[in-house]
Amino acid sequence: PAPPAVPEPPKYVRPSTAPNGQPWPRVASYIDGYAIDNEAGLSTVTVDNSQNDSEVFVKLVSLDGEKAFPVRQFYIPAFGSFQLDKVTAGSYDVRYRDISTGGLSRSESFKLTEETTYDGTRFSEMTLTLYKVQNGNMQTYDLAEAEF
Repeated sequence: PAPPAVPEPPKYVRPSTAPNGQPWPRVASYIDGYAIDNEAGLSTVTVDNSQNDSEVFVKLVSLDGEKAFPVRQFYIPAFGSFQLDKVTAGSYDVRYRDISTGGLSRSESFKLTEETTYDGTRFSEMTLTLYKVQNGNMQTYDLAEAEF
């Protein structure tokens, strides 16, 4: 007799909505229904998806507490980018899902700073470019579903 068939893992299917049930935005933007936190700063973070032909669901994750915590959740279409404004100084990483394939990735951690100078405040302006190949300006790491 033939051995029992081993069930194949379910195939990834592109979700028609964001994880919270809201529709994906038509343009790069925050996803309705998720809080926008850590917005007391002057720093900006631009997430550049212009090198990719697939859309991404992205989380800006604060690493300053006991546990990593997503403070901004947003959508970027293929070949697009999105700028987060007024981000509070602190340590962060970016975690994202390729909506087409389901693949998860995480950036290396980075620090946003603000310091008062004699003529104002110096603050961080960070740009992270998402690449499918491993030659981006930030090292990326595979990410487990539980860490997303």
